[in-house]
Amino acid sequence: AIACPPGQSTGSPVTTVDTAKSGNLVNWKAGALYRLTEQGNVYVNYAISQQPPGGSSFALAASGSGNSANRTDFKPQKAKSSELGTKWQIFDNRLLLSAALFRTDIENEVAANDDGTWSQYGKKRVEGYELSATGNLTPDWTIIAGYTQQHATVTEGQNVAQDGSSALAYTPKHAFTLWTQYQATSDLSVGGGVRYVGSLRRGSDGAVGTPDHTEGYWVADAKLGYRVNSNLDLQLNMYNLFDTDYVASINKSGYRYHPGEPRTFMLTANVHF
Repeated sequence: AIACPPGQSTGSPVTTVDTAKSGNLVNWKAGALYRLTEQGNVYVNYAISQQPPGGSSFALAASGSGNSANRTDFKPQKAKSSELGTKWQIFDNRLLLSAALFRTDIENEVAANDDGTWSQYGKKRVEGYELSATGNLTPDWTIIAGYTQQHATVTEGQNVAQDGSSALAYTPKHAFTLWTQYQATSDLSVGGGVRYVGSLRRGSDGAVGTPDHTEGYWVADAKLGYRVNSNLDLQLNMYNLFDTDYVASINKSGYRYHPGEPRTFMLTANVHF
């Protein structure tokens, strides 16, 4: 141990500044469903969620002044989401069909001004519709299908896409998936499907001479399943069946991208005890 000599202390005392700040944000969701028949219904949902300044990056400025996108005096970012849809059971309740309209409005977005400062005037909107079918067409034939079309735009604030449009970056307008499987015999099953993702616009960071978007792509997959006996199942999955070349994602500057998975085979053995 170190003993301090007796005597009167000198110098300036060390002080601290209490920078603690707390608050409460209320997020909520409400919905209602009306059954039209035993097989069909309509529903509506509405929700509000909030995020404090700097919540997306877990960063908060030291004060409510100065040039920062995470100033403490900014209001919480607010997202208002609504959905109107319907669901129907057909084919003796073997197949579920769904359709929905949706919209999300985001306000109080922090956006850059022309002079390099930050203000809270940004607004975004994502709206569209989705369709889906899930279940059995026959006792031996299953299907899973879905299609989404959406418009995602910056309604107020600076455009974020490299091509200068008001579209949100990295958000495809169209997306589709289809998978179907048939139980050919009690031991053999076959399946196949396709996936589609529309063109993606990349964000803007001033890079010159690099792609401003990725092309949409289709990819096909397939599967074979065989039950050898009560203790062993074999399954062969084939991904990207036609070895399609495509870009799965692209970074903000366009200098780097992630290529899609090439044709891949995976054999799985499931052992039951």
